Amino acid sequence: MTQAPLVGRPIRVLYLDHTARLSGAELALAGLLAALDPSRVEPIVMLAEDGPLRELLSGKGIQTHVLPMNERIRQVRKDSLGVLGLLRQVRSLGALCRYAWRVGRFARCTGVDLIYANSLKADLYGAVAARLCGIPLVWHVHDRIDERYLPRSSVWLLRLLARHLPRAVVANSGSTLATLRLSRAMRTAVIANGLTPEHVARSFGPPPRNNPARIGIVGRLTAWKGQHVFLEAAAQLLRRGVRARFIIVGSALFGEDAFEAQLRRQAAALGIEAEVEFLGFRDVPPVLRTLDILVHASTIPEPFGQVITEGLAAGLPVIATDGGGAREIIEDGRTGVLVPMGDATALADALAQLLAQPERARRLAAAGREHVLAHFTIDKSARRSEAFYEELLRPST
Repeated sequence: MTQAPLVGRPIRVLYLDHTARLSGAELALAGLLAALDPSRVEPIVMLAEDGPLRELLSGKGIQTHVLPMNERIRQVRKDSLGVLGLLRQVRSLGALCRYAWRVGRFARCTGVDLIYANSLKADLYGAVAARLCGIPLVWHVHDRIDERYLPRSSVWLLRLLARHLPRAVVANSGSTLATLRLSRAMRTAVIANGLTPEHVARSFGPPPRNNPARIGIVGRLTAWKGQHVFLEAAAQLLRRGVRARFIIVGSALFGEDAFEAQLRRQAAALGIEAEVEFLGFRDVPPVLRTLDILVHASTIPEPFGQVITEGLAAGLPVIATDGGGAREIIEDGRTGVLVPMGDATALADALAQLLAQPERARRLAAAGREHVLAHFTIDKSARRSEAFYEELLRPST
């Protein structure tokens, strides 16, 4: 179907997300929508539940609607969708299709030009809605589609659907996009999660005068984020006689509270609980201003690595694990330091070197900040998004 030209008005995009929690993909969406040029794009958001994301978006003046989804469908965990899990969900297909029909009806009544799915669940019901109402669909993929994140059957299914359902696919990194294994004919774009000017301004300030140094790790408390590796590296540093304090920022989400308890037991077993602070969920920018070094310790390739860009923008030297999106942000030895995933000794060595070489740490921090401000701002993400939408909807000749 040839898309009719848009004359004298912005592109009307319906953004779908199944959750209203403030997780990484949802915060990235809120930042992007607030930065879009209203003369080019009119964003409309539909959430499958009420919650903090709706409040955040509404506070930014973004038209936001809540169309409640059946709780059983909305709460399905992506890591439970193996073969048996998928079979169990077959009985929910009717409810999912009815929900998608309501989304499609809303899109038609609102005069939407593009449907934009911002989560894996939204990808599925968004695809049905888009087919029912004849509106082009874009998937924005924030998660790596491989077997370290998802069951094999889900990986196979998502890769298959990605080739046939959306008009185009956007990913937060080239690494994420590559996991979909799409053909070269598929329309794709890599649009990173950009930092807002407010976030950058609130993160950056005079260097703290900590004695001993404060070394932090920021992120959701879950095993693949590597907080347990961070604690092991901390114990190694302290055993070498290097004085430091170790700050863990973040809380457990999605039923992962047992991991937080495991981390606290680990710190006690290593005998370092006096040097470790668990701060829980915090407003990140003020915390970054108190740190001397930021660590990213994911044990599997990161889809993007938002906290890496945040740390670099704050003017911190950053040590990150060498995989996934981190490689697209950090040039090892110039804008930061990369270490092997899951290697506590390599992380301890890198920390010891930065603490012993403060001038090198300052050079890395300055180069990293310059790089992030040149390539990973919300303004750049918004302009790329606008241009991509316009290209997708340009009439065929």
